[in-house]
Amino acid sequence: MKAICSVILMALSIMQAEAATKKLNIDTTRYARICQNRAPVEENDKRGHAIIKTAIESSSLTSILSKDSPQHNTMCWMIHDDPRRTDPRGNKARFLDRYALINLYMNTKGPGWSRSDNWLSKEDICDWYGIKCTRPLLSTKLRVTSIDLGFNKVTGIIPAEIGYLTEVTDLDLNGNSLQGVLPTLMFRKMSKLQKLNLHMNDMFGAIPREIGLLKNLKELTLFGNFFFGRVPNEITNLKKLENLDLYANNLTGPVPAGIGKLKKLKEFYINDNEVSGRMPKEVCDLKLEHLVSDCLGARPEVPCACCSICCQGLPEPMCRDMRASKKQKQKKKK
Repeated sequence: MKAICSVILMALSIMQAEAATKKLNIDTTRYARICQNRAPVEENDKRGHAIIKTAIESSSLTSILSKDSPQHNTMCWMIHDDPRRTDPRGNKARFLDRYALINLYMNTKGPGWSRSDNWLSKEDICDWYGIKCTRPLLSTKLRVTSIDLGFNKVTGIIPAEIGYLTEVTDLDLNGNSLQGVLPTLMFRKMSKLQKLNLHMNDMFGAIPREIGLLKNLKELTLFGNFFFGRVPNEITNLKKLENLDLYANNLTGPVPAGIGKLKKLKEFYINDNEVSGRMPKEVCDLKLEHLVSDCLGARPEVPCACCSICCQGLPEPMCRDMRASKKQKQKKKK
């Protein structure tokens, strides 16, 4: 029961953070003693008050006031313990990169990661383990552009604040113990994402329709989670997509025919789900390099004449290379 309540509270925190993305008229002097057992933020501490205001705007007042929330802990750490004394009044986008990463660390039990070299140290965020930075066009400051924390014992939820990493093109969190739902703020703000690898975790919920906002996405791997519901039609907006891997989830409904509009798609894996109905002709017409579905057995869930590999589930799970089978049949005929 405690675990369920924890997940619900986490989901509410995500919703609150997503609702608090506009500038607010905040009297931060009311929150001078916001950090428990720490010295109050003095009235002339402009940096401290700027951090309080930015945290409330970027997350939510509710989560910032909650003494046990990762957002609250992130804000207080940045006010009192940050060795670099980062100030949002300078380069705010750069500040939000740091704020987002620390929220990720606080949300996912950072001290327990396999590796967290330099995280929360005096070193620049570009020198933290798994982080790469580049300098965007027309910018004089480095920004975070790649996050690779795969197989790193990252446990917990992906915070909505990760959406403030607006220059990230590659996000790899695969092979961890991430739970909860995907925060839609990341889809609304991380428009430069090209690779999103979240496979082999424990995430659940529906794949958000906002996925269709990632117009630059080339690779989407979500296999090995507990996502349920239909494959959102909005995926068909991802015109640059080359690899779509939804294998081994709890997805239902038919394969959207609109996937046939993804002319750059090379690989599509939809096997080991609860998907049903014939593979759309529009998808077959793409002549993909790899197309895998549950199309094997006497009663295939997804009849498919064009799949490269057909699989079947219990009681005798197996997969068969259909192209190899066709070649063998052709040889026998000769």
